[in-house]
Amino acid sequence: MKRYLLPGFIAMVIAMPAMTQNNPAVQAEFPGKSPRLAAAIQGYFTYPGRFGVSVDGKLMFRANANKEVYNEFVITGKATHTPSINGGNFFSAFDGKKYNNISSLTALAGYRINFGLPRHLSTNIDAIGGGFIELNAGASYTHHIDDYYYETSVNNETPVAYKTKRTWAPSFSGVAGYSVSKHLDIIVSYTGAWPAHSKGKVLLSLAGAGIQYNF
Repeated sequence: MKRYLLPGFIAMVIAMPAMTQNNPAVQAEFPGKSPRLAAAIQGYFTYPGRFGVSVDGKLMFRANANKEVYNEFVITGKATHTPSINGGNFFSAFDGKKYNNISSLTALAGYRINFGLPRHLSTNIDAIGGGFIELNAGASYTHHIDDYYYETSVNNETPVAYKTKRTWAPSFSGVAGYSVSKHLDIIVSYTGAWPAHSKGKVLLSLAGAGIQYNF
């Protein structure tokens, strides 16, 4: 069933501009420029009960108008890192050694739907918007040592095949947020990836919260 989720998700993202056609009676006013750059930082929770940090870089282009605002096409580069718990230091990632960090590099493309003018642009207190949702799909390069696989190898005194713990994986990401000022958004997100070969790995599953700065 999982192999059908990504194609369906991509088809939904492609169809979104047609679902939000321009309203010629209203002048779109937000965002004020295109393209625009953004950077986000989040703390996240991941299986199996561990925490990490993600950093995103985003490039956003105006798409169709949605009432008084524009929606946007989004290109995202994401780096995530969950520190190891069996040695090393916080920055040990893609190390090829014995550390069980969970790290990934992800490239995504998607669509952001903006709902109404943010508060700093709106003069109508009863019609303040600023909320948005963002749906993305792409691919991840992941490094994840399954805890069970690692412990079994150590107990059996067999070598851990670290290079096989790195793989490409189809991935998707959903973001919801609120624009609190001209440059600052508060965001929550979920990112998931399915490695092509599951032996010795678990799914990459990250639930995060943080801030996004729009330049």
